[in-house]
Amino acid sequence: MNVNYKFYQVDRDKITDEERDFVLRISQKFNKQIETSKQETTLEDILALSKMRENILSWYPFKKNSNILEIGANLGEITGLLCKNAQKVVSVESSKIKAEAIVKRYENNTNLEVIAGEINNIKFEEKFDYIILIGFLQRKDANFEEVLKILENLLNDDGVIILALDNKLGMKYFSRTDKTGITVANPVDTQFIEIEDLYSLVKRMGFQGINTYYPMPDWKLTNAIFTDERPLSKNDLSRNVEYNGDDTVIFYDENVVYRELLNSKNGLAKKFVNSYLLEISKQVKNTDIKFVSFSNMRKLEYRIKTIMKKEYVYKYPSGSESKKHIEETKENIDIIKSSGLKTLDSYNDDGIISKFSSDKTLDEIIIELFKNNKKNDAIELMKNFKDEIKQKLQQGTIENNVFERYKIDVKKEEIKEMYFIKDGLWDLIFQNCFYINQEFYFYDQEWKEENLPIDFMMYRAIKYFMRIKKYISDEELYDILEIDKSKIEVFDELDEKIQEKIRNPIMWNLNKQGKNVMDLKRDTLTLNHQINLLNIEKNKNAQLILKKDIEIMQKEQEIEKLRNQLNIIYNSMSWKITKPLRKIKGLTRDNKENKM
Repeated sequence: MNVNYKFYQVDRDKITDEERDFVLRISQKFNKQIETSKQETTLEDILALSKMRENILSWYPFKKNSNILEIGANLGEITGLLCKNAQKVVSVESSKIKAEAIVKRYENNTNLEVIAGEINNIKFEEKFDYIILIGFLQRKDANFEEVLKILENLLNDDGVIILALDNKLGMKYFSRTDKTGITVANPVDTQFIEIEDLYSLVKRMGFQGINTYYPMPDWKLTNAIFTDERPLSKNDLSRNVEYNGDDTVIFYDENVVYRELLNSKNGLAKKFVNSYLLEISKQVKNTDIKFVSFSNMRKLEYRIKTIMKKEYVYKYPSGSESKKHIEETKENIDIIKSSGLKTLDSYNDDGIISKFSSDKTLDEIIIELFKNNKKNDAIELMKNFKDEIKQKLQQGTIENNVFERYKIDVKKEEIKEMYFIKDGLWDLIFQNCFYINQEFYFYDQEWKEENLPIDFMMYRAIKYFMRIKKYISDEELYDILEIDKSKIEVFDELDEKIQEKIRNPIMWNLNKQGKNVMDLKRDTLTLNHQINLLNIEKNKNAQLILKKDIEIMQKEQEIEKLRNQLNIIYNSMSWKITKPLRKIKGLTRDNKENKM
């Protein structure tokens, strides 16, 4: 680890006191596993510390023994990833306190040099194979041309600049707001450079190669990366996993709008993605990577990354924690093959390999049949799908069944009525199946539960076939696939418990955080109603108090009147003349009482 502060200029350090306090707080958590912490975890903590920050480049094919320049390293969110993929990494950060945090975070990395200072003031004695700018260079006032000229001189002839930036027309700036105050009426991103302007600038400067990737939901917590060869589709919208702070206000569901944009034939949807990732080079560089996806919503032990290339799709563990899960997936592939079911999947020592198919998936074929008024054909195909699985996969037993393992209360009589599959591959759904030459080809089978009902597997195939619900109801599909509707409630409970076992609660909460604007409206109406009720009660009490005050005042007036009357009597001549008689009368009364 080398540290260089000689280019640092105090007057250029624009960090605020609030940012300084945040850096100091986060620095105390560098050695902790943030995603398994049982303490409260904020969105800011995840953005600073989570390994998911590396997703933006964890798939990228860096060449061996390369040297990398990272500009705007911030807190080193991806610095560790770069160190694993390079012979040498030089990280530049303009703020000294952030540079010190990076040094602390990676104190044991021998191939890292940290420089505090502005890029245009630093004198480098070498050129680089890769120059990385993630979220650093994106505003109009950043002087793109000046910075790119500096980078051009620092880049090897066959080198690459990798740049991640926010989109001026990003959907998130229209769909929600938070404490930053960004709204559709006041979008701060009007200061962002437009992607077309950036393309023009890069080409004008003589760069010949530009490859564009579309990370979703953005470059910070990337869950999927699309390309022009493999663009976003309606089936992919579940991959657009939004994350929100607790102060986020959501105007509408982004994916609903994306679905409408995808109906356009001119690629309109990609104009509204939240971020872009650009690969810029002096010569044209072809890439065979078409699509990348991650599994951010899962716990670390189940998290994988998927890389789609020209002919094959590869699945790898996202980290050491999920290597076991990949091995279990390999076992599932063996089960499928030994059963006689067909699959596109195979594996090697590194991970899972699937033959890429341009054929339509089974769900797409079923939808087309419904659209073309061939409902009976679609129904027949779904029945055949169930029969194929039931006939080929080995029958299980009711002993040690899935309900017992998950402690779900099911009557013994109901258990006896169920047909169990020994190795229940519960993700055998229509979307994970191709229909080629009238045969089913299954793929992407990561999950298994021993002694699982076949009807539960079909229930899930229906539940997660969202697009079919426009043409046919779940209830009708239950009848078609002979699923007892009385079991649905039990299946719901089982599905939730299985998902809960896999689900990353921190990311799940971030996805569910925030307030929908309609919820806020309802909350406002409820609060106003409560305020009105309190005001009515207050007014009633005020009236009662006023009435009591009037009664008290009237009593006081009566008392005062009686006192005045007494004073008149006391001051009268008659009262004074009879005073001796009253004394005698009083003495006589006292003597009588004493004799008694």
